[in-house]
Amino acid sequence: MRFTLLVPFLFGFMLNAKVVLPDVLSDNMVIQQNSTIKLWGTAKAKTAVKIKVSWSTVSYTCRSEKNGQWQLSIKTNAASFQKHTITISDGKLITIQNVLIGEVWLCSGQSNMEMSFNGFNNQPIADANYYILNAKKESGIRMLNVVKSASLNSNSVGKGKWLESSPQNLPSFSATAYFFALRLQEQLKVPIGIINSSYGGSCIEGWLSPGNLERYTDFDFRQKIPDSMSWQRPNVMYQNMLKPFRNYVINGFVWYQGESNVERYATYAQKLQELVYLWRYTFDNADLPFYVVEIAPFLYGDLVQAAKLREAQFQGVNLMYNTGYVCTNDLVLEFEATNIHPSQKKPIGDRLANLVLHDSYHFDTIHAYSPSIDQYCITNDSIVLYFKNSEQGFQFQQEFVGFEVADSTKSFISASASVGIDKNTLVIKMGNGYVPMAVRYCFKNFQLGNVKSTYGLPLVPFRTDDWSN
Repeated sequence: MRFTLLVPFLFGFMLNAKVVLPDVLSDNMVIQQNSTIKLWGTAKAKTAVKIKVSWSTVSYTCRSEKNGQWQLSIKTNAASFQKHTITISDGKLITIQNVLIGEVWLCSGQSNMEMSFNGFNNQPIADANYYILNAKKESGIRMLNVVKSASLNSNSVGKGKWLESSPQNLPSFSATAYFFALRLQEQLKVPIGIINSSYGGSCIEGWLSPGNLERYTDFDFRQKIPDSMSWQRPNVMYQNMLKPFRNYVINGFVWYQGESNVERYATYAQKLQELVYLWRYTFDNADLPFYVVEIAPFLYGDLVQAAKLREAQFQGVNLMYNTGYVCTNDLVLEFEATNIHPSQKKPIGDRLANLVLHDSYHFDTIHAYSPSIDQYCITNDSIVLYFKNSEQGFQFQQEFVGFEVADSTKSFISASASVGIDKNTLVIKMGNGYVPMAVRYCFKNFQLGNVKSTYGLPLVPFRTDDWSN
């Protein structure tokens, strides 16, 4: 009897339901300029859904499916700070207000990307108060913090709320993502929207699909992980925090993750490539830029596991097109050796933005790439190092530190370098009959060097050997 009463109730509800939109389509959102965006949601079943946007005189109409779902594509204008509205009706009108047209990026990762201006316990963001007090709605920076979800039950909607930058809202913003947006906004002079989909402690496997993980033996993607450790589950962040936003048009991705994969460094480069391809496929754009932040120096238990993870990050990035890499070797202070959440987030955001400005927005005069090892030459008692992205040489130092060399014993000893005959080369001289076989630079879990390009960008840590230690 109850069942027969319930069916008419549900049927009546579907007939009279008004338009329901996902959270990402809501007040204060930023939509991608000069693009064809998608609007979608649910409405009355098999009913005309009418849409009007304030930047166009065109009226749009589509028809909802039997289950009430509908989707429609709309063209956007060039970016501006004019506030727009979107009205949607299936007979009952709803209005999305305070919409800006600009540039949209998706930022993701684990706790260092998630880390807001509130910081973590005894782990603050440098100069947080200054940026909180000076945040302005007029800047046009908006951020949607995706609600964290590691549930085994896939979320097809994706939860979150668009917020304007203001002293009231900024404490909850990802600091790295905000600084990235701030630098972009200052140079592009357009609104910037950030979808911040981050989960502290999450591993890269959590942001991949089951199909990506089947062939790896270093991670059992079928294991049952309890709710108390849900952030370590495979696939769930991809299903709940990334895939639900696939219809939202973005201009690219920023990725700051790796700390939870230090012990599985050997497969990280390949998994990173698969993540990039998966995300581009998910957002139906094979050319979307993807930028990676190097995990910061930190005193993990093993001496070089984190160094090998950073190496894998860099290798993974360089195996793909339309990608970039931010080195962070110089952005940790000595006393932060045991702080996995270092305070210097603005330089990271600035470097990310400079890469994007150079590569995606064609600001050709910006020098955005860190120097990295290109080749080396070993003589009887010295090593000559050649680099990419060091054409103008290096910032002057009395002594270049962070280097180690090893001979046939494979035991490394500290060494210093000097500028070679060519200003963009460095030379390590040993003397006393020492015959070097390999050289490393800051190839430890925590080691800070001082080699920087003339533009202030740090040398990417490296090794010339493939030894296991």
